[in-house]
Amino acid sequence: MSALGWVSFGKAEAEAVQTLIGALSDSEARDELGLGAIRDGFSDLLFPGTSTVQTRLRYFLFLPQIFRELDLKRGDRKARLREGEAALIARLQALPEADTRLLIGSEAGEKLKRMPSAVYWGGLGLWGIRSPALARAGIGEVLDRMAEGETCWEETPRIDEDDTRGFTLTRDEADWITDRCSAIRQGETLLGYLMARARNLNGYRDLASVAAIDLPSAMQRLLDHALAFAETMHGAALTYNLMLAEHFDHESRENHAQALAEWSRRERSSLATSARELIAPLFEQGALVGFNPRLPTLRFIDDWIAVMREADGPGARALIARREIETKGSRARLRFEPDYIWSGNSGSGRIRYRWDLVRRYLDDMAAAA
Repeated sequence: MSALGWVSFGKAEAEAVQTLIGALSDSEARDELGLGAIRDGFSDLLFPGTSTVQTRLRYFLFLPQIFRELDLKRGDRKARLREGEAALIARLQALPEADTRLLIGSEAGEKLKRMPSAVYWGGLGLWGIRSPALARAGIGEVLDRMAEGETCWEETPRIDEDDTRGFTLTRDEADWITDRCSAIRQGETLLGYLMARARNLNGYRDLASVAAIDLPSAMQRLLDHALAFAETMHGAALTYNLMLAEHFDHESRENHAQALAEWSRRERSSLATSARELIAPLFEQGALVGFNPRLPTLRFIDDWIAVMREADGPGARALIARREIETKGSRARLRFEPDYIWSGNSGSGRIRYRWDLVRRYLDDMAAAA
């Protein structure tokens, strides 16, 4: 069993940790070989303000309106916010004919531990929906500032209390979101570029197809490097899963072996010459997303590139075993007894950079009417 601990410095830090804990339960947040910082760095450059635990785009409109309508002159301010969010859950649940798929709290209701405000908080700041001066502030600080009369939110399209659209955007709302996303980093993000063209992107169902669009050169280079990193390190994940399947004598062994063989037959990107070349945009723009490369991780990527042409060979296997011990220590699964009940999959998929969420957002934009 693993544990997560932290030193509590204040409200903002505690809220950030709660957001992290929620994100760790998501499948794309799994980091079996210690590549999460690079994955998240690329994700934040490509699609700032998104996270794998977000669900629907209209929350970016629901939430600031809930904050603005709170009565902060009585009682506990966070309790008032929880009441407002619980009321939103109940109101959306009462719309059986509307599109309310992926409603946060659809089962737990008012007993939900992690409310939508926590899930979307970072995005509300990065998208400029919260006041720029409070982009890094925690929820508690913003509530306090609001109670003092400070304007903490940008104007958003109003959603009437009797609105029955669920998560379906109006055309005006979609246009407003386009303006927000297009302003992020002076309009130089792939998120902003795609959101502005959402109605014309129905056929682009994966990031590889997006790379075929005639993108601005800087976006194209960033995406090319992100995809090359994902493809290169996918082989390491496949080797790791094959080793686990063999170690635990799992029925998935043949499937993992076949997937690794197929990966080995594919042509490798010319970008995969070294770790620094492979993730070059992160070294250049890392300050924007707080990326701080760890030398052991860079060394592992360099070593993998050197052996990946024989991904099922002894050199590759020894490297993966060392890397698991380096990142997990006593929790390394390859050290567990063979009678351990393994699920059959430990992060064998290719890194997707939150694309599933972004694709859903693009669909929400395209469906606006």
